[in-house]
Amino acid sequence: MRGILIGAVLALVLNVCDTYATNAIQGSYLTLNFSTPAALFFFFFLVLASGVVGLLHRWLELSRAELITIYVMLLVACCIPGMGFTQFIIPCLLGSTYYATPENNWEELYNQYIPEWMIPRGEGVARYFFEGLPEGASIPWGAWVVPLGLWFGFFLALGFAMICAMVILRRQWVDNERLTYALVQVPMEMIQGEEGGAVGRSFFTNKTMWLGFAVSFLLLSVIGLNTYFPEFPRFERTVGLPLFGNTGLSFWFSPPWTGFFYFVSLDISASIWVFYLLVRLQRGVFNVLGVHSTQRIDFYSEDPFLAHQGLGAMIVFVLVGLWVARRHLRQVAARALRGAREVDDSGEILTYRQAFFGLVAGLLIVAVWLSATGLPFAVALLFVFGAMVLFMALTRVVAEGGIPAMRPPLMTSTFVISTVGTSAIGAQGLVALGFSYGWHSEIRSFVMSSVANGLKMSEMIRGPKRRLFWAIVVAILVSLAGSSYITLVMAYEHGGINLNPLFFSWQSTHFGPMDMTPRISGAPEGPRWDAVQFMLIGGGVMSALMWARHQFVWWPLNPLGFTIAANWKTGHIFCSALVAWCLKYLILRYGGVRLYRSLRPFFLGLILGEIVGAGVFLVIDYLTGTTGSFLTQI
Repeated sequence: MRGILIGAVLALVLNVCDTYATNAIQGSYLTLNFSTPAALFFFFFLVLASGVVGLLHRWLELSRAELITIYVMLLVACCIPGMGFTQFIIPCLLGSTYYATPENNWEELYNQYIPEWMIPRGEGVARYFFEGLPEGASIPWGAWVVPLGLWFGFFLALGFAMICAMVILRRQWVDNERLTYALVQVPMEMIQGEEGGAVGRSFFTNKTMWLGFAVSFLLLSVIGLNTYFPEFPRFERTVGLPLFGNTGLSFWFSPPWTGFFYFVSLDISASIWVFYLLVRLQRGVFNVLGVHSTQRIDFYSEDPFLAHQGLGAMIVFVLVGLWVARRHLRQVAARALRGAREVDDSGEILTYRQAFFGLVAGLLIVAVWLSATGLPFAVALLFVFGAMVLFMALTRVVAEGGIPAMRPPLMTSTFVISTVGTSAIGAQGLVALGFSYGWHSEIRSFVMSSVANGLKMSEMIRGPKRRLFWAIVVAILVSLAGSSYITLVMAYEHGGINLNPLFFSWQSTHFGPMDMTPRISGAPEGPRWDAVQFMLIGGGVMSALMWARHQFVWWPLNPLGFTIAANWKTGHIFCSALVAWCLKYLILRYGGVRLYRSLRPFFLGLILGEIVGAGVFLVIDYLTGTTGSFLTQI
């Protein structure tokens, strides 16, 4: 209980601080990606503080179970602010209202289809949100109660379904397939401790770790000092290489991302950069031959054909993964439906019966919500299928491949439009898809991935783990409350147009009205068969790769790399995967497993050094009043 209370306080503090840092300071993002650097930043100082106070009295030192509980809560807390949910959805609720003009005609084409209950309404609600309150006026809390309450209920149902899915798959991924879970190697090493010794002492006294920490921290400090003193030399991370005209490569070096990839197998790190280069080559060939799609696609996808190819690969990746897990899933179903005593679920945070029916109920609520917002129910079911495929695929590549930053190759909304066409969706359904961007478009951090990593760490807790579920729920609730409150206060006091333009200007207009109004005003379209064909191509290639992986021991590449190859975000991480692959290959070839293990602390330090450095510079930015000092993306 002490761990849950401390975790709740830290989750609240994390959300308030991150919301302020993202919107006011506009420095480095620490909750944006799966790597959840804000959680590690807080945890680093918490473990240090716990060790110090433990010297005064052993009872004051936090136990390993308490520290794990706190870290899992921090992991989940990172999924709520930023692009996770609140700072994304709240401006989007009012963006189409505030930015509507006679020229764009959004009132007629878009806003008239928004259900009355879905957004805040009232005189000045949208205007004061973006421009700030007039003197003497107060925040119109009443206008927000119903819409935010309903959106929170929806998000809780979605989050509960994600938790249940990970409870069902935990044993398969952790025990049967033994996935790496590279993103939690640092916190696990922090609290590992030696037999009979204090928690974390062996980690914090390791000189090799501090060497890696110093390298990463100093490199970031050079960039940080340059932002304050332009005459100071700057360390450039990116090197560009033009290919095929407008198709090129950008080599972006990141010490922490290199550290993460050090802990995954060589076939996975190799597959990331090999398949990315092959797909870039494919795109270059398409450009030379003039192979282009005329389809209107979402703002985050580069090429319609390659994006659909990547989505097809992800669908097969998930379905084959579930087929491989069929024996375990049968056991889960036996325990859930007929109470099979031979199946043990005592080590899970929920019983298999609770997880099974919770998953079904949660997904059904999501489908009903989508239907209530205007999407035909059959289309809503297709949307739920597509969204869960993307959530599960990304969670799997995070757990197995140590991917610190990624997004889907295609938004679920585009998948639905390509599959059934705008004629089957209708104008109100397209508006519903526009509002769905607030929880499914970026998805570079979401509850499922954080819970998957947290359940891996929960292995270190002895005894029952049921309370960990309630710790996760508490973390979600306090994060929703804290991040929403501070977002509304900042917007109404300072004016949203004066805060981070990414959320209050760009995403509040591009996601939704700017994407959907051309579809609504245009002629209704049917399914895009060319897009479906490329989905089938991607699925066929993925099937062949997974077959080769299971048939030939010598097969050198993991199919995981192909699932994320058609993705602009892979262009940010492939260089780090290449560097880590080269280093690990040379280390294992010439130094063997012994040298690899002895260098583990160095790469752990590379991860931790830049994260702590980014957090420290955010504090410096706050103290000095500096804004816009973006140093890194971890």
